[in-house]
Formats: sequence, C-alpha cells, structure tokens
Amino acid sequence: MTTVLLHTGQTAPKVERPQPRVRVVRGGRHGLNRVRRLAASMLQVLAVALLLGLIVSVVYSQAKITELNGQINETRAQLTAAQSEYDYLTTQMSNITSRTNLQQVAEGELGLVPADPSQITYVQLESESVIEKKSGSTQLLLEDLRTAALNLLGSLNP
Repeated sequence: MTTVLLHTGQTAPKVERPQPRVRVVRGGRHGLNRVRRLAASMLQVLAVALLLGLIVSVVYSQAKITELNGQINETRAQLTAAQSEYDYLTTQMSNITSRTNLQQVAEGELGLVPADPSQITYVQLESESVIEKKSGSTQLLLEDLRTAALNLLGSLNP
C-alpha cells in the first residue's frame, strides 16, 4: 500500500474499499438452510414410516403364522381321529369277514348246518347227453301245477 502525504504533512486517511454487495436472492442463505432442514426432516419421516411398515409387516406375519399353526394342529387332530376310526373299522371288517365268524353267524343266526359229504350227489352226463323238454301246452300246465304244489308243501313245512 502506498502512503500519500498531504500539504499539512499528515498522512491521508486510509480509504476503505467498499465491500462488494452480496446480492440476496429471495430466501438467500436462510432459504437454502430451510430447504436443507425440510429435506432432512422429510428423510427422517420417510425412515420412521419405513421402520413402522417393517414392524407392522413382522407383527402381521407372526399373527398369520400363529393362525396357520392353529389350523395345522386342528387338521392334524382330525387326521388322527380319522386314522383311529379307519383302524377300528378295518378291525371290525376283518372280524366280520373271518371264516370262523361267518360260520358262527351261518349256524347261530341263520340255522344253517355244514353239508355232510353223504348228502352230496354227483351226476356225470355223457358228452352227448341232451335234456329235451316237451313243449306242449298240457305238459306246461302240468309242470306249473307240480311247481305250485311243491311250493305250497314247502311253505307248510317250516
């Protein structure tokens, strides 16, 4: 810096340069800070919303899993009951269809008796044997009367 001497011998006062004026745009530095604060708060709100969304989804998932486990347990109990009933019915069917049981029912309830081998008659026909039936109307009438008489006798003899 240069020093200027005046007539009086004093140094000239220092002239200060004017500071360049900062042009303030609407909002200026304060507006920029406000935008930054708004962005930061929006980011925080978004983070909180995301966190709440995750918490709600986890709670909902746990509730759904608990509900499905209850349904599985109920279905498993129904399956166990059905298997038990199936085993019972299979055992009953085996008992009913066993040869010994069938013989007891036939003899005890129906009054049947086992066939005696002496009661069985075997008839052997020749390969050329043919049974012919007369087709006259008189013969048919006599056969019908014979069958009716045998049925009547059978119903009288219990």
